[in-house]
Amino acid sequence: MMRHFIYIVFSLMMIGGLFAGCSNDETDTPELTEDEYPRIFGQWPEKKADGTLGEFSTPQDKPLEIRVQYTPSRCCEGIWYVDGVEVHRGIGYTYVPTTQGKFNIKLVVKTPKYETVREAIISVVEPTS
Repeated sequence: MMRHFIYIVFSLMMIGGLFAGCSNDETDTPELTEDEYPRIFGQWPEKKADGTLGEFSTPQDKPLEIRVQYTPSRCCEGIWYVDGVEVHRGIGYTYVPTTQGKFNIKLVVKTPKYETVREAIISVVEPTS
């Protein structure tokens, strides 16, 4: 009987230790502030081996959805440009092609102190049938 009691107490201590080990109080989450350069995460084509801009490709009859996130999000603003003209402010952008060709897309993410830029080419090809 005493052996069962000791086994139960020991089991309860082990279970309590498991729950204590799962506490989020010890999580080391970095706090990004306006003193940090903004970072852009998400879908963006890499530059080519020769250094030219990477490309998004879309048929003329299909919008291109570009989804990104940036940090520190509470102090950032994203500004989107197509061929040098501001077209959108915010996270993510949907490019609706009207003609075939190649177009420069640029995302500028700013904090009060710094900015980060990504650029690419949007290649609009023949519509799908």
